Amino acid sequence: MKRSKAKTKLTVREWLRFGALGIGGALAIVGTAILGARPPKPDHPISWLQAPGVVPWDTLSKVSFVLRDGKLTLQFAEGIHALDGKEVQLRGYVTPLQLGTSQKHFLLSTKPPSCAFCIPSGPDETVEVFCKTPVKYSSEPVTIAGTFAVLANAPGGLFYRMADAVPVVVSRL
Repeated sequence: MKRSKAKTKLTVREWLRFGALGIGGALAIVGTAILGARPPKPDHPISWLQAPGVVPWDTLSKVSFVLRDGKLTLQFAEGIHALDGKEVQLRGYVTPLQLGTSQKHFLLSTKPPSCAFCIPSGPDETVEVFCKTPVKYSSEPVTIAGTFAVLANAPGGLFYRMADAVPVVVSRL
């Protein structure tokens, strides 16, 4: 005995209900994606990087690209070039560039590294550091003193470098 499949037709009202359910589901997915895409609240407040005598990171982050003679060039805010060649102190997180716990060449940035293959901050919040004495890697911020250089035309992609650096102890604000 053969069974026959009964074909049922949907009414206009049922089509509208299914359409409304589909649109509602799509909006729920989009809303969840938007809310989920908000950056998480940092677990390392910028206040941890502030200390007396330390150059604030918001000073260094005032950099923009401008078009000059058909080329994109860096434009640093007033005061940044005044730091070039001067002995300064910076406080930040160490991103190692060598193996081991003692680092003589590393990146100092506003955020701790979360991935061994990723730079945690942009070039305006990162300084390449060459130390005289090794700095022990830590997940806590460190303060470094050294000769600061503004790299206005460096092809490497970083904006700042510190040479002859040494770790220093400062009290936080």
